[in-house]
Amino acid sequence: MKPLVKAWHVPEEWDGCSVKAFLFEYGRFSRQIFKRVKEAGKVLVNEGSSELWKPLRTGDVVTVCFPEEERGGRIFPEEGPLSIVYEDEDLLVLDKPAGVAVIPSIDRTQTSIANRLLGYYDKQGISSTIHIVTRLDKDTSGLMVVAKHAYSHMLLTKEQKQIDRRYKAIVHGLVLHDKGLINEPIARMEGSIIRRTVSKEGKPSQTIYHTEERYNHYSLVELELLTGRTHQIRVHMAHLGNPLAGDSLYGGKEMSFLQGQALHCHQVKFLHPWTNEKLRFISELPESWRNFKKRP
Repeated sequence: MKPLVKAWHVPEEWDGCSVKAFLFEYGRFSRQIFKRVKEAGKVLVNEGSSELWKPLRTGDVVTVCFPEEERGGRIFPEEGPLSIVYEDEDLLVLDKPAGVAVIPSIDRTQTSIANRLLGYYDKQGISSTIHIVTRLDKDTSGLMVVAKHAYSHMLLTKEQKQIDRRYKAIVHGLVLHDKGLINEPIARMEGSIIRRTVSKEGKPSQTIYHTEERYNHYSLVELELLTGRTHQIRVHMAHLGNPLAGDSLYGGKEMSFLQGQALHCHQVKFLHPWTNEKLRFISELPESWRNFKKRP
């Protein structure tokens, strides 16, 4: 298994800084990442070992060899298709189909994206465990971001609010307004483990929507999450009076050509955690959604 190695050139303004402070401040290490590297990895300065308290000089090269990651026993490798939109040593962007869970169920009876990722990692000689950055419900399709190691996961989750995700959904009825903000708190529904509901006792939740098309009895809307509550889009659109097509949990009608609710993450934009490059990815809407234009 190939270990992860990262290297930094020390800028002039960091001259005299200790190796430890440089990793925390310039490298943006968390305490947990630093502890792992200190215990099981290596920190080199100009390709030689160095005490972490020693001062650095302008132009020095600090190299970190990260330790291999330990995998838990709950998720096991499994062969299965993965639609990889983008990949480098730090992250993956996947296009997930509806009907496949991201994490396996407790009884492990069904495959998941996590199982398939471990199988893929083993084939590629990658020692990582699973680091999901943007998660999707089982029956939601579209783009999701996965970190390939703990360091990039830490960087991406630190900046998670900077990951711009846009969803599209088919909802029942003709949405009244072309755009709007749904600003309603969401809480777990009393007596249910799964369902959520709008409630004064809930956590603040905000969803921006834009109505793109109106069909006979349905509307195509684009949605942006300003908060990240469980089932937020599904709950907010149902509260608006326009539940998602296929979403029987929140008042939508099941459709024979849909796998669950008609919800798709069609765009993600973010800065790469290592290169700071601006990344943007688009996923086409599911073919099955064409059926809504044909329905009377």
